[in-house]
Amino acid sequence: MKKSLVLLVPVLILIVAVHPAAAITWGELDTAHPNVGAMVVDWPDYGPFQMCSGTLIHPRVFLTAAHCTHDLADYGIETVWVNFDPYAVNEDTLLLVEQVITHPDFLWGTADPHDIAALILAEPVTDIAPAPLPEEGFLNELRSERQLRDSWVGAPITVVGYGGVLDWPPPDITYPDDMRRVAVSEYRSLTPVWLHMSQNLNNDDGGTCFGDSGGPAFMDDPRTPELEQILVGITSWGDAQCVATSFDYRVDTAGSLAFIDGVIAGLDE
Repeated sequence: MKKSLVLLVPVLILIVAVHPAAAITWGELDTAHPNVGAMVVDWPDYGPFQMCSGTLIHPRVFLTAAHCTHDLADYGIETVWVNFDPYAVNEDTLLLVEQVITHPDFLWGTADPHDIAALILAEPVTDIAPAPLPEEGFLNELRSERQLRDSWVGAPITVVGYGGVLDWPPPDITYPDDMRRVAVSEYRSLTPVWLHMSQNLNNDDGGTCFGDSGGPAFMDDPRTPELEQILVGITSWGDAQCVATSFDYRVDTAGSLAFIDGVIAGLDE
């Protein structure tokens, strides 16, 4: 189902005004990351609407951003789905979400906003392999081994998600097709909770912008490049025009991994 432009514009303005959401820029259509999906909601008086992105990390657990989930009730949203189809709102492949779990300490604007959440699927996904998770301190370890930067060049980081595309010049963000896209950003720096990346086209970097929050940042482990890419970050926020920098909430911290472990443990209760 195509989105109506007349209806879509005010809906997007509402979401962007509240959330630091993001979408793929300088990327291309993606078929290589089947465990990346769209968070689709039943928007009142509209129907299925692609709101955010995320990653399958367990047959029933879809990891996304807390700012995507914490105020669904305020919008009157009662039904949430996940879709792993390259087309976010393919109604034939929507998977029902049984429970939405937002980090209990989520609070935007704090030093650690805990921008992490999980969607629990009603039925397990059996035909898609979940994304590998990092060990605690994975990025710190790579930094200490000087694996995140080679002189002035940062390590490549793959970002994936559904949402708009960015045309330049001027910065013009459009939402043409609800398709999954992929781009490669460049490592810039690390803080206790944020992975900071460049998405400056002048440096041949792609990145994220409005419409794609919750999507993954994947990295190769340079020590074992033959293994599958590891999920190291969750798309969270960036510069207002989506042309310079982006910040992902780190998955490799003790807090993030404890949240994930608790969610998975709760499936058996």
